[in-house]
Amino acid sequence: MTEEKAGFFRSLTKFNKSFWSANVSELFERVAFYGMTTMLVLYMTDVRGVSADSATSLNGYFTFLVYFLPVFSGVVADRLGYRRAFMLAYGCLGAGYFLVGQMTTYWSIAGMLLLVAFGASIVKPTVLGTVQKTSPGTLAAVGFSIYYMLVNVGGFLGPNLSGIVSETMGLGVQRIFYSSTLAIIIALLLILFMFREPAEPAVAEGEAEERKTFGGILRDFFTVISNGRMMLLFLWVTLYWGVFFQFYNAMPLYFTQDLGTTEQTYAFIVSLDALAIVCFQVVMGYLVRNINTIRAVTLGILVSSIGVTSMSLFAAPWMVAIGIFIFAVGEMTYAAHFYKYMGDLAPRDQVGMYMGFAFLPIALGGLLAGLMAVPVATFARETLGAAQLMWLVFGAMGLVAAGGMALMALVLKKRDAVAG
Repeated sequence: MTEEKAGFFRSLTKFNKSFWSANVSELFERVAFYGMTTMLVLYMTDVRGVSADSATSLNGYFTFLVYFLPVFSGVVADRLGYRRAFMLAYGCLGAGYFLVGQMTTYWSIAGMLLLVAFGASIVKPTVLGTVQKTSPGTLAAVGFSIYYMLVNVGGFLGPNLSGIVSETMGLGVQRIFYSSTLAIIIALLLILFMFREPAEPAVAEGEAEERKTFGGILRDFFTVISNGRMMLLFLWVTLYWGVFFQFYNAMPLYFTQDLGTTEQTYAFIVSLDALAIVCFQVVMGYLVRNINTIRAVTLGILVSSIGVTSMSLFAAPWMVAIGIFIFAVGEMTYAAHFYKYMGDLAPRDQVGMYMGFAFLPIALGGLLAGLMAVPVATFARETLGAAQLMWLVFGAMGLVAAGGMALMALVLKKRDAVAG
């Protein structure tokens, strides 16, 4: 075991400056992103006087763009080169985060969030492309694991930094945009002083690297959405992510209005999801490695849904914390197998193309969450008579997704057996 650990740490020295600067810059980008999104709804409602329904809906549109645009913005990164793409992205993000905090109306906030979404959408394909090009061949899996871990470190630090800025420093929710801007400036400096354009991979003689165009991506998009199996999978996964994104839509209002807690308490508890992933993702991936792919995905959604449902048992922050930890266990199980299952459903000669749209159900889930948050919360308060019962409704949505996944697997198994 000691030798294995030593080998692991030796492998880290084989990654170059471009790899580390890109990934650490992504950590700061995630600090900025989650620092803002955790408090965005509260900022719009408490500081700018936007209605809760409008605030959560706008947050849903914003989340949709953040996860949908990378499908197309990867073309921008390829055309500009990764160094210039990073600089463009962080320039947009720095300006966007700062200006969101200066805007006073719904539409002006929406305009600046569009700038943030555009910048964020360029970062993701640029970082992933850098990891792919700078990871030594035998260490590609380690490279992507480092990327995933640092993303979740940022997901943990971002909300807590915002909570500290908002509460402990007495600066108010509006000041979180300054901390997000500062995080982006650090990310930009890392790129300016440490990042060098990765070398292109060697191409065999007679082969040419195919570069995607916007038109080609649109054709691929319509190919994917015409695949019935894939769209059914996307439907259930969209419901799952629609539950997850309530952590940033319904939950901040639930904590501050119904539970009467501070923004810092909410920020810490919502960050527990990322903390659990940082601590236990590798272990969980090992434990579920031999489970059938579709069963693992279904089990992950089921466990996460049980976690959300459990939040309805008591109207207390500690109950939400327990529910979020259970959700994270399910999320880790789901994440370990979802992309493999998606690849299994795709036509054998088009796996790469289908994987390019893996963020589509996440984008749709973010949109769904924003549109559902206030209506469901209002229904729980006024019709069911208890605010915490909103989590029963959201949990039920997740259970529908798990049931749909199980039913889809059963139908596809029977259909394939008949076809075989």
